[in-house]
Amino acid sequence: MKKFVLKIAAFCLPFIGLYLFNSLMYDPTEGDLARLAYLYNNPCPRTEIRSQFQLEKKYHLLSEINLEEDTQFDVLIIGDSFSEQGKLGYKNFLAHQGLRVLHVDRFISGVNPIQTLIELSNSRIFERVKVDYVVLQSVERSFNQITQDLDFNATLNLDSLQKQIKKHENIPPKLEVEFFSDALFKIPLSNLQYLYSAKPPYSQTYIFPSSRPELFSHEPKNILIYQEDINKLDSKNNADQTIHSIEALSKIDKLLKQQGIKLLSLISPDKYDLYYPYLSGKEQLKAPLFFSHFNAYPKPFSSVKAFEILQKQIASEKDIYYYDDTHWSPKGARLIADAIFGIISDKKN
Repeated sequence: MKKFVLKIAAFCLPFIGLYLFNSLMYDPTEGDLARLAYLYNNPCPRTEIRSQFQLEKKYHLLSEINLEEDTQFDVLIIGDSFSEQGKLGYKNFLAHQGLRVLHVDRFISGVNPIQTLIELSNSRIFERVKVDYVVLQSVERSFNQITQDLDFNATLNLDSLQKQIKKHENIPPKLEVEFFSDALFKIPLSNLQYLYSAKPPYSQTYIFPSSRPELFSHEPKNILIYQEDINKLDSKNNADQTIHSIEALSKIDKLLKQQGIKLLSLISPDKYDLYYPYLSGKEQLKAPLFFSHFNAYPKPFSSVKAFEILQKQIASEKDIYYYDDTHWSPKGARLIADAIFGIISDKKN
């Protein structure tokens, strides 16, 4: 029996040691790119950047208001994860500029906020919730895909929406590394493979050498890019798809105008597009073309020039996007809020 126990212990000790090492060296609670890359070394963690900002919550959530009573807001915001950055998101910076901001919770907007806005526009919600502007936000890499099969006749039943809100529970994601999981081996293996590969098979993050380490705090020598920024380049660079997407937004703009609401489109640039000029050895990489197509096509609605604003600021200020994450930082969020506020102020004047 003693020999059996010793054999079991000898067999388990390497796994226990690897688990403890992973737990000490790998933090899955930081930026999504570091987590998806299984990185041991994160020279500029997201929490360090966020800790530099303190802002009280001034915006309202759709789930917080009484849909049976009339309410009035200046701006309704609906979008994906770029609109879900809490107190340090552009919606809160916008609210701190004096605008009454209502945000559609992510569990309501779902995987396709553009379709959800159509359904809200066809429902009776804007009879109760009066807004002057709608900011429709979408991340660049998904924009041309989620506009392909929109149903402009679909509607959202307000009774069903209220039931959905009542039933919803905020369940935090489980990010810790479990002992009995394949991540136990993927983590060290990926870190070894990054020594000679830009993206190991198990990772969803490319790591490219940087020509300008001063782009981020602590001046890391590389830039982290989400694999889908590159995988979806064919769709992003397709001018016909982009025109189709603009025409879809034009239909939504018409729906909203019938209710006295103005549309502002906000396409959140992929990190790849913004930092492409600073990727060393990019000769074999495709150049991003989405915004050159998007900006060239006429639109009946207003559009936030997010790419141009952020691209200009990246050249002179650190941490416009997080080093270890796909999203813009509070610095970037504040720039976007300033741009939206400027558009609304110009229209009012």
